[in-house]
Amino acid sequence: MDTTVNIKISVLGDGEVGKTSIINAFLGEEIQDRYMPTIGTITHRKDYRIKDLEKVINITLWDAGGQKSFNPFNPTLYTDVDGALLVFDLTKPKETLINLKKEFLENANRYSEEVLILYIGNKLDQLSNDKQVKASLKDNMTKRDNLFLISAKTGEGVKECFELLIYTFLRKAEIIDPDNVPTNTAERFLNLIGMDEKKLKARLVNLTNLETAFQKIKPKTKVKKEIAVEKEDKDLKYFEFLKEQLQKNEIQKNDVFDQFLINISDLDKTIKHLKKSQSKSVKELVDNLKELLITAKIDFEKNVDLIRKLNLEEFELVKIIFKTKEEASNPERKEIKIKNKEDKKNIKPQEKLYTLYEKENPGKKALWRSKETKDYKTWKEKYGQIMNISK
Repeated sequence: MDTTVNIKISVLGDGEVGKTSIINAFLGEEIQDRYMPTIGTITHRKDYRIKDLEKVINITLWDAGGQKSFNPFNPTLYTDVDGALLVFDLTKPKETLINLKKEFLENANRYSEEVLILYIGNKLDQLSNDKQVKASLKDNMTKRDNLFLISAKTGEGVKECFELLIYTFLRKAEIIDPDNVPTNTAERFLNLIGMDEKKLKARLVNLTNLETAFQKIKPKTKVKKEIAVEKEDKDLKYFEFLKEQLQKNEIQKNDVFDQFLINISDLDKTIKHLKKSQSKSVKELVDNLKELLITAKIDFEKNVDLIRKLNLEEFELVKIIFKTKEEASNPERKEIKIKNKEDKKNIKPQEKLYTLYEKENPGKKALWRSKETKDYKTWKEKYGQIMNISK
């Protein structure tokens, strides 16, 4: 009998609904105040040990970015899934519920068999219009669908939604896989987390008890912005976080390029050795050279996708930084719009580069007396190389 019970849970939904925050809240990790898009797919792990059964329940949580522009479809996210949390935003129910069945639920059922599904309404702490939420739920859910209303920010309902999914899986596995999941495993799990089935299902909502469930919730009135000192402190922490992410990207990219240079150096040494060698050993050296070339080619092909991803991630981070800085310096408006769309169309590509350079390098100018500066030329050359790699 295997001592480990493996459960794969995918957290699915559109971008900005709070998937990463929900996982972080469940794992007891810090939740970012500002939205930071997840790029690619990230896995997390949590174990529960049931000592009297000598069992380890291994939970693997899959978190994928919901921004389609830089997160291509990944079948692995939906393959062999045991349970899925379909997350939507309670403050934007109509927009974020529509894709759950149309895309995420459809893919989960296509790539996995008998997936346990639980709808998650996040941002309960910001709920101000329950009528809109109820209307959207009635339009998009069936009588068989179950829902949890939670807040990743306050932690309300977060642990319970994951634990209910795990408990339900164990109950099902006791029947269909008794050799690996013996009777009473689910009950032992409840004892371990200090819950019973009734308490665990107390927050469960469906179309039958929808009205009753929302009567217990007091919609939050929209509050004013926090005082300036607190806001500045949060902004500073956020900028530090973005700075750390950019530094991590730079380190990863440097590691990839360093490895590439090491491979090239090895090839150079082999070629020099080949020139000095006697004819008897030429064949052996040629074989070694061929092997090194193949290795270098495989490493390069493997890492070029990583470089593309890192460049794209860096580009998105820089966009977020600029957007945040603009919002901070212009509190009356969230973004600066160009008055005339025709003016925007008439901006030359070269002028866009000048603007981008001066945004990235505060205090420096791209032009001096109508001529490009030396620093700008160096930056332009590096920028061109990066864009070529990312294509």
